[in-house]
Amino acid sequence: MRQTHAAIQMTSNRPVLEMRQGRADMTMTQGKAEMTQRTTQGTLEVDSSVARSESNLKGALELGRHFGGLGEQGAREATSMAAREGDQLMRIENGNPIPQIAASKVNDPYPVVDLDFMPKSIDRVKLTYTPADVKIEWNVTPAQIDVSLTPTDFSFTPWTTDISLRQQASLEMWAVGGMYDETR
Repeated sequence: MRQTHAAIQMTSNRPVLEMRQGRADMTMTQGKAEMTQRTTQGTLEVDSSVARSESNLKGALELGRHFGGLGEQGAREATSMAAREGDQLMRIENGNPIPQIAASKVNDPYPVVDLDFMPKSIDRVKLTYTPADVKIEWNVTPAQIDVSLTPTDFSFTPWTTDISLRQQASLEMWAVGGMYDETR
């Protein structure tokens, strides 16, 4: 007896997944930004009237007022001096006042020399500064972004299994001994 066993053959193919996709197209557009600027000029004001007055740099009207005041003051002083001298002369019984009056007019005090700065201090010149006012406005156009996608291409090969019979089973039998002996 001879026996051959059956043999099964199994072939498997793994699954395959393929995916392809092209690049996406993107476009972006944006208009120009617009800027507007408004400026109010700054101002610097210098008031040096006090310093100019102290430096004898006065205008015609101011000089007229100043000299008018000096004239009035001089007239008052002269009037008061004449009244004082008249009072002294009226009291002649107290002695002769004429030598005293003459001596007071002749013996003027020494002039006083003074060294000073003009203007006398920095606060004599008034500075007023108003800074510039700058206003900036932006008008920005929003960006427009367009994206176009290319479709994705999928391909899928499923798992396959092929089963086949590689060798068939067989059984051979023959009789040995006896009248059907084939070996003789």
